[in-house]
Amino acid sequence: MKEKSKKKRERVPLSPAAQRGKKIREERKKRKLRRFFRGLLIFLAVLAVAALILIFGFRLKTVNVTGNSRYTDEEILDILQFDGSYQNTLLFYFEKRNMDVENIPFIDAIYMDIGGMDTINVEVVEKIVIGCIEDNGSYIYIDTDGIVCEISDTRQDDIPLIEGLDYDNPQLNQMLTVTDENVYNTLLTLALQTQKYSLSIDKVVFADDGSVSMEMGDITVMLGASGNMEDKISEVNNLLPEIESRGLKGILHLENYDSTTDSIIFTKES
Repeated sequence: MKEKSKKKRERVPLSPAAQRGKKIREERKKRKLRRFFRGLLIFLAVLAVAALILIFGFRLKTVNVTGNSRYTDEEILDILQFDGSYQNTLLFYFEKRNMDVENIPFIDAIYMDIGGMDTINVEVVEKIVIGCIEDNGSYIYIDTDGIVCEISDTRQDDIPLIEGLDYDNPQLNQMLTVTDENVYNTLLTLALQTQKYSLSIDKVVFADDGSVSMEMGDITVMLGASGNMEDKISEVNNLLPEIESRGLKGILHLENYDSTTDSIIFTKES
């Protein structure tokens, strides 16, 4: 019985054909392993090169800022927290591209794109501020939607002062409640039209009878009711150079303007 079991455990020698098949299978297995490790090494090398490029190639050196007039480039860079020290271009872009600017006065949005491996381009979109109201030593700035975008002790010289409005207690980032909301349309029209012609307005005054006037240096322009405002501002743009060239001071009456010279009166002041 023991001899039979020993015979069963004895391995039967492989035939030459079987041995060749086994050898071929082993060689295939080795080739597969070599290909796998070769591919793994290539992948790790590519990954290492990509990491080196990401770390050392995308060194942020330059941030180009455009569209800003109320903030300096340095102030925008401070808002973006860019101090010139080493920062990664890609990480900086993905971190700052959806930046919340709701609480930053006078800025409506900040857009950016990658200008190169070491450069970010930043476009600042500023709010159109239609005017400011002086209230107990503070200046209340209003945007095109009638929202109070800033309350400050500082007067922005290029934003007209508004007088004659009847309003309630102003709150930052809230719409300024006024008795007549049509004044917003008038102020927006004035802001857009004067911006179009590069005219500088010092003050806009709303009278009790609903008429509007604006002060431009030594010239007061009486605009009357809010109708036909675009044509009136266009006429101001046409007349102002001659008035200023002659050194005149006075009141330009456009209350009854109807596109004829007879409807335009200038009252000279000494």
